[in-house]
Amino acid sequence: MIPGIDFNEILTAFVDAFDSDDLEEMVRVRLDLKLRTIVAPGPDKRRIFKLLEWAEQRGLMVELIRAAYLERPNNSQIREIYQKFGLAVAVAVQHAGGGVPNAPTSATAPALEAIVKPRLKMVDLGIWGEKLAKVEGQVCRIDFDGNPSGSGFLVGPDLVLTNYHVLENLILGKLDTASVTCRFDYKVLADGSRKEGEVAKIQHVLDFSRYSQAEADNDPDREMPNLEELDHALIRLSHAIGSEPVGKNASAGAQPRGWVSLPKAQPPLSIGMPLLIAQHPDGSPIKLALDTESLLKVNDNGTRVRYATNTEHGSSGSPCFDIDWTLVALHHMGDPGWQNPKFNEGIPIGLIQARLNQKGLVAP
Repeated sequence: MIPGIDFNEILTAFVDAFDSDDLEEMVRVRLDLKLRTIVAPGPDKRRIFKLLEWAEQRGLMVELIRAAYLERPNNSQIREIYQKFGLAVAVAVQHAGGGVPNAPTSATAPALEAIVKPRLKMVDLGIWGEKLAKVEGQVCRIDFDGNPSGSGFLVGPDLVLTNYHVLENLILGKLDTASVTCRFDYKVLADGSRKEGEVAKIQHVLDFSRYSQAEADNDPDREMPNLEELDHALIRLSHAIGSEPVGKNASAGAQPRGWVSLPKAQPPLSIGMPLLIAQHPDGSPIKLALDTESLLKVNDNGTRVRYATNTEHGSSGSPCFDIDWTLVALHHMGDPGWQNPKFNEGIPIGLIQARLNQKGLVAP
């Protein structure tokens, strides 16, 4: 059990959130298990008690808490348990590039609803929270010999999208594939400890395009990149981690990790729209940066988008989402004027999707 979390607190939360029918449905849908094979029929509280004991004895409490949150994200007691177990992503809330005083620091905090009122659209917190929980397991840190190099994210069962410049040494033959890994589920838990997560090896690079020479020269405004300068790399993993459940102790039939869907067409990129970036800044455990007035401009030929959402070294290759968790861009660089930065920059995802689709590497 996580220090600071009482068993009775978890029991009380589950009793508040589920009756026997709801519990049976949650266990079946979220964990692909049959409740009657785990605990005998009886009063609701007794069945929940026995289910929690069963999960604790088998080291499956985290998976059960995660399943309960995905089923009941609007239940305040379940949400609090989820946060205490360290399952909620840390958040840095921003407005037009600046920090928001007294903003929530956890992505499941109910106060996040306030950041979309009254100026921005409201979101359905249940849907928003469930999508967040899925994205959390789909973003990875890319390591060279165990040392952080950048970020990436699943776009298929065994496909990871990142930047060319993150994998440049591999692509140029200066490193071999054995030295490059993708680390998923690397995060800070409620007690301050770190979950090291799961490491996936890579097989090879399927496709890539370079950055522009102007970007290489730290002068990105000198000339616009062309459609062959998308600073992207698509890699195939050694196994389909996206088709497997999150956590080594998860039941075989539990819901798979999944992957970030590539939109069939470029989603809108509107000036002033919010932008969320799930990332491993400076190689740290996964973080979420959110700016409610982020998007600054799209360049004239549509090959780059600039925004105010914060990133750091190590964030290259992160997915950029709109407020509804629709993928809109691949983050790739910050303002070269790092002493007084004015923007971060990414590649509109529609350009990358069109290229990969044309090559038959992803589903249209």
